[in-house]
Amino acid sequence: MKGPGYLAVAIQPGPKTDEKAFHEWYNTEHGPLRTRLPFILTGDRYKNAADEKPEWSAVYDVSDLSWLDKRVYTRLREERSKREKAVMSTFESLDRKIYSLYSERGSNPHPAPVQLAVSMRVKDSDLEDFDNWYEQEHTDMLSKIPGWLRSRRFRMVVGGINGMPPAGQVECLAVHDFEAKNRLGGPEHDASVNTPWRHSIGEKVVSKERRLWNHHLTFDALEEPPLTVITTDGAELRFQLEGRPQDPVVVFVNSILTNFHIWDDVAKDLMSKGVNGQTYRVLRYNARGYSQQATKSSPTRFDLLADDLEYLLQRLNIEKTYAVIGVSMGGVTSINFAVRHPAMLEKFVACDCNVAASPANNTAWEERIELARSKGMAELAVATVERWFTPPNHDSPNAKKALDMAASANLEGFAQSTGALCNYDLKEHLSSMKTPGLLIAGEGDGKLPEVMQKFGIPNTSFKSIPNAGHLPMLENHEAFMEALSGFL
Repeated sequence: MKGPGYLAVAIQPGPKTDEKAFHEWYNTEHGPLRTRLPFILTGDRYKNAADEKPEWSAVYDVSDLSWLDKRVYTRLREERSKREKAVMSTFESLDRKIYSLYSERGSNPHPAPVQLAVSMRVKDSDLEDFDNWYEQEHTDMLSKIPGWLRSRRFRMVVGGINGMPPAGQVECLAVHDFEAKNRLGGPEHDASVNTPWRHSIGEKVVSKERRLWNHHLTFDALEEPPLTVITTDGAELRFQLEGRPQDPVVVFVNSILTNFHIWDDVAKDLMSKGVNGQTYRVLRYNARGYSQQATKSSPTRFDLLADDLEYLLQRLNIEKTYAVIGVSMGGVTSINFAVRHPAMLEKFVACDCNVAASPANNTAWEERIELARSKGMAELAVATVERWFTPPNHDSPNAKKALDMAASANLEGFAQSTGALCNYDLKEHLSSMKTPGLLIAGEGDGKLPEVMQKFGIPNTSFKSIPNAGHLPMLENHEAFMEALSGFL
């Protein structure tokens, strides 16, 4: 698929469809998620003007149909929100078709109050005669109907419920825009369908479907807070992109309960000092759940976290990164990103993490969730930061910085994130990884330094950071930068 086109979706709600929930979902989530994408030029909902099924349709003008094959769009269907899954499961039918634009007559920069959509299938051998009739006679006569605004013609490239036409046939769609119903069906309209040429073409039409639609609503693009991308299931990814646009991009992924400011000093050095004369552009972001956990969001798992980063990069028009660097939960994300999206990075760095969850770990997370629910995030923050930092640094400015971050984290987002840490196992993917990697662990982070050296990931080296625990970049910045610089 390529070139300008038209996406048309017809929906018939079922007996169990909650009408209020259906419209709320479509008007505030489903449509706006699409119209915020730059290649979706318009998005509108229409209601059937007659007592016919399907009752509802949504139509979108697309600048280039090739975008509909890319992940930035296909994930809208692959990663549906909980609310979307619930509403769609009640439909009697959903018919989704894609058409390429063939011709356009007239001008209409605004949503058409009334649309007449006529779909006809013709044989390949009759297509030229059919097109000539439409272009040389039929559209001219339709344009004489009072209130006519525009006529567009399309050809189907992706079939809906009934699939594509049989071999040797083409499905042609004509969409006619009108200011109002006016004299549709009046003398001018009657004249357009009662000519000798029209009757001759009618004998060649294999099938025909005619629908009259009244405009219901124009979708607003989904509003996103500044420097924030909202995923397809409603999770917020707040980001900061800094540095010279021409420099290679390095991405940092934070741990659970922290935000992207744990990388402040590392980011500053890479952008200003660089490595061996090379400076870097730095992208940092808060993983889903840190500041918000939408009820419609899917359960947090590491595949979803890796795909969140993929989506963020696509939304920022970054095709490939030089390196993805993560710590703890972010370290697992960096490894899994290299597993799932190897074409989008040159290198990865994973700090203070494991490649699989353990039953004992699962129990510990359950206890931490209970602590947060019973005594608050501040109590959880104190207990957590004490584990993260080595005793000599418990009262350091960076420990206080981490403490404030953890205390400010969203409780439900934290609980969802532990679901990822309790339910993952990347071991089966490690031996086939091809992306060069660096594993880093704080010397004082329990058994992790020993465990990480046994991951068995090809093309990967290990560095231990002395006088540091779970967040080595905050406890021994100089040693961390030395390890990072040697790899980058």
